Amino acid sequence: MFSMRFPAVLAVAVLAPGLAMAAPVVFSAAGPNAASIQAEVDAFRTALGALNPNEPQNFKGGRRQINWDAAPDAVSDPNEFPGDFFNFGAAPRARGIEFRSSVNPLAGPPEQIAEGFQLSSTDASGEPVRFGFPDELAVFSPERLFAPTGGTVFDVLFFDPADQVSPAFSMGLGIVFTNVSEIDIGLPEPSTDAAIALFTEGQDITQDTPDFVFNAEASGPGGLSFLGILFDSPVIAGATVQAGFIPIDEATSGSSVVAMDDFIFGEPTPAPVPLPAGAWLLGSALLGAAGLRRRGRNA
Repeated sequence: MFSMRFPAVLAVAVLAPGLAMAAPVVFSAAGPNAASIQAEVDAFRTALGALNPNEPQNFKGGRRQINWDAAPDAVSDPNEFPGDFFNFGAAPRARGIEFRSSVNPLAGPPEQIAEGFQLSSTDASGEPVRFGFPDELAVFSPERLFAPTGGTVFDVLFFDPADQVSPAFSMGLGIVFTNVSEIDIGLPEPSTDAAIALFTEGQDITQDTPDFVFNAEASGPGGLSFLGILFDSPVIAGATVQAGFIPIDEATSGSSVVAMDDFIFGEPTPAPVPLPAGAWLLGSALLGAAGLRRRGRNA
């Protein structure tokens, strides 16, 4: 992901020149089980704020999250999971988030770009659990997992939960990965096969180079990794995620696949609507008049 043309950004955070924003805080942990990452996940949740209701309305601050577990069998393995399932106009699916195939040519070669998505099945469904790789893939919140199909690179976009159409921004995004492995791509620092690239306010996720790229820590076989990135205000316009290199639907063994569990993100905040030019002129005139009156009273 972005390493094909920008190899130096895969394992480190990159700040575009002239970008006027505070550097993000990174929450990262990995280990053999859920307990290994629980404290870091909890810290990220606390930093974002209280969990908001899954209602199609706006809240000031706080967070939303997805653990996949209440999704019906109709959108789970072997069926396709709709990428807009959680951008919906009614509870409990109103989360203001969508998953899409990446169209940015910098995101990777075509064969790495996801074509769709899938949720793993439950024990009760009668289908193989954890995409048929129960020994290699772990869950953080039992029992479903999420994975791209047809490729391993996909986009995350935020929308106004109240109208499901207007683009929105988030102050943080955290993802639980499973079965993350260390890879060697010739950089001084070790890298892994799971990463989040962030696009911030003013960027175009379809063509720009991301402002930041972070890698999840290696978890070891069957382990869990958490990677969360937090800003001090809602500036994340979207993200491109790398989940391994072998799609879950093409894997013949689980040793090289990566799946995801919980997604935790700051309340999607609609972009402010710019005032028409006339309104700015009127506002400037009113402010000027007010300033004159204040000076007059103080004279």
